[in-house]
Amino acid sequence: MKETKCNKISRKHTILKVLGITALAFLILVNIAGAAQLADVPNSSSNNVSDLNKAIENDIKMQDKAIEINPQNSTAWNIKGIDLGLSGKSDKAIKAFDKAIEIDPRNSTIWNNKGFALNELNKSDEAIKAYDKAIEINPQDPIAWDSKGYTLGNLGKSDEAIKAFDKAIEINTQDSMAWTGKGIALNDLNKSDEAIKAYDKAIEISPHNPMAWYNKGAALDNLNKSDEAKIAYDKAIEINPQLKSLAQ
Repeated sequence: MKETKCNKISRKHTILKVLGITALAFLILVNIAGAAQLADVPNSSSNNVSDLNKAIENDIKMQDKAIEINPQNSTAWNIKGIDLGLSGKSDKAIKAFDKAIEIDPRNSTIWNNKGFALNELNKSDEAIKAYDKAIEINPQDPIAWDSKGYTLGNLGKSDEAIKAFDKAIEINTQDSMAWTGKGIALNDLNKSDEAIKAYDKAIEISPHNPMAWYNKGAALDNLNKSDEAKIAYDKAIEINPQLKSLAQ
């Protein structure tokens, strides 16, 4: 994993925002395959990263073999794009996704994946177009609405981001990522009380969501509730010790 983008300073702490194919956004993407939507940023170790890199390399070889057998295998191109994205090769990932889209242009998941890769290259406007295409194909895809919401938030378009997150929540009220994103957007609008309510909902759905806990701490800090903020920060760090450096 490369990094989780951090864009807005709130007192001495940082509000974590999600953007890109790496980190949390990529893990959401992987779960599209059938697992429950992920809301946690996993802890990592050098051994885990090494094992993951080896697994990715092996999977790319497997997908290349599948493509060699059938160059029109859109699934193989899509998975190869995901693998390349996780390897930090976003340009190559986009080429793989474009090939998959050429074969299967009405697959909303591939468009969404392309959006993640574009975000990793800081091409936010192009990413939003990809998410919009995914939404056009499948308006009931909460992942695409989440992705669009986080991208709009990172562009400073908090009101539009909230609308996107509200749409995701309308589709799936148990979307912890949407509630977390809505909280971030509300906090950006200096609506800390409302933001805390959104974070609490995210935590109710996914108690081990470190981003929701950490951002709740930042919102509490904004309200000068330092003791409560410390509890939230400590909980986030307990879940993901990598956040400790941000809370110094």
